[in-house]
Amino acid sequence: MNRNTPRDRASDHRTTDVLIVGAGPTGLMLGCLLRHHGIDCTVIEQRDSIDPRTRAVMVHAAGLEILDTLGLRTAVEDRGVRQTRIDFHTRHEARFTVDFTGLDTDFPYYLNVPQPDVEAVLADRFTAAGGRLLRGLRYTGHHEDEHGITARTLTATGPHTITARHLVGADGASSAVRTALDIAFPGNTYPMSYLLAEGAPLLPADPDASAMYIGPAGAVSLLPLPHGTVRIAGPVSAEALDRDSELSTQHFQDTVDTLGFGPALRFERVDRIAHYQVHERLAERFTHGRTVLAGDAAHLNSPAGGQAMNTGFGDAWALAWRLAALLNGSPDPLLADYDRERRAAAAEVARTTGVLTLLDAMRRATTHDARSSVQQALTGYAEAWSQLYLHYRPAPAPAPAVPAGGPPGHPALPPRADHRLQPGARVPGHRPEPGHHTWLHLPGHRPDENLLPPLTRTAELTPAQRTWLPAATTAVLVRPDGHVARTVPDGPRTTTGTTAAAGAGTEKEAA
Repeated sequence: MNRNTPRDRASDHRTTDVLIVGAGPTGLMLGCLLRHHGIDCTVIEQRDSIDPRTRAVMVHAAGLEILDTLGLRTAVEDRGVRQTRIDFHTRHEARFTVDFTGLDTDFPYYLNVPQPDVEAVLADRFTAAGGRLLRGLRYTGHHEDEHGITARTLTATGPHTITARHLVGADGASSAVRTALDIAFPGNTYPMSYLLAEGAPLLPADPDASAMYIGPAGAVSLLPLPHGTVRIAGPVSAEALDRDSELSTQHFQDTVDTLGFGPALRFERVDRIAHYQVHERLAERFTHGRTVLAGDAAHLNSPAGGQAMNTGFGDAWALAWRLAALLNGSPDPLLADYDRERRAAAAEVARTTGVLTLLDAMRRATTHDARSSVQQALTGYAEAWSQLYLHYRPAPAPAPAVPAGGPPGHPALPPRADHRLQPGARVPGHRPEPGHHTWLHLPGHRPDENLLPPLTRTAELTPAQRTWLPAATTAVLVRPDGHVARTVPDGPRTTTGTTAAAGAGTEKEAA
């Protein structure tokens, strides 16, 4: 880990291709991916060390695939707990389940791992790969011209500047970069306070599943963590605590006991206790000139489904190949496409995490038919929360209009059987090589090399992927981020459908 002193840092040569503000999971993941592309990159962070508090916990399958691409999955898994289900328990002894074991991936599960441990693994890789991680630097603003960006920073030794070709604000919910750009961050704040405690449980947790316990007026999640500890957190009641008030262990336990689950939600030892507000917010845009927002600086969502860290990883994955292409001379509007696609993805995450309406349906499901209906409504949640089946639509990003608790009726999500490899769709089971397109085809359908971007890889579609092909389609051209750029219908020298940035400025149009 980078341990330069402020005096050492002040004498660094401060020129870089990409400057990332914020050394959280999103910023460090982006830094690692950019170094994987061979891009010169610097990450600055105002904290002198990693924040030891556990914040985000879950890493889902799409995030595990990214970590595996970097050779880091095992290191992260060694610090976490594998989970295959999320169980929902009600007072009338109903149990509903979201099962992740059927996902189309080598990693059909999710990982409960403390965010500081993820940051430590990413930080070590970033610096080992030649990235510059400069702690104790606070971003105070920047200036952009036709040549690039000059960022102003402040250290213990005084003000300094860093020049870069692109700037990424990955500096969290209170992003100084977003504020400097005067980008609005509209949305909702949940009216109740969420309570949180971590420590050793009175009763051992199920080693294979996280759980949510749903009482008459509130709910909490129970997440198994390493070393036999757990996190219990959620909107236990409608009570809204003062932001600066302290929460006692007894108050926490008394409040959670009102849910009616007794010893299942009690601690033998409490190591940490806190309360916080939950927000749903979406920046009005993710890009401004050469500057980009990512992670919590761009979007905030309910903690349901554990999407925060994963959506930030998705931003990093979507951004790294675009920045690499731009720095290598691509003339395509790649950052505009990042803005459109990732804003839409963040809005979809808001839709799939606003589960308060669904929890209320679980409370009221006292008959067999009602319980079957609720379980059916959970179809598609494992797919959505895994982020393996994400589909970028060629339409403007929707406004952040999802109210707290989700849309009326909370319609069921589509099952993966309905997934189709249309332009913009992610290709589950495909592991792209960074920086390379891939031509995935049916057996015997070889491509015309003149119609493909340079250095395109080729491979046969797997049996599962073939079931998702649109009718009369023989192949798909896949972007470096694993999303379909074009479909190839049954016929010579033709392609149909396109998404922007399909060829990153290198693809020749089909005849």
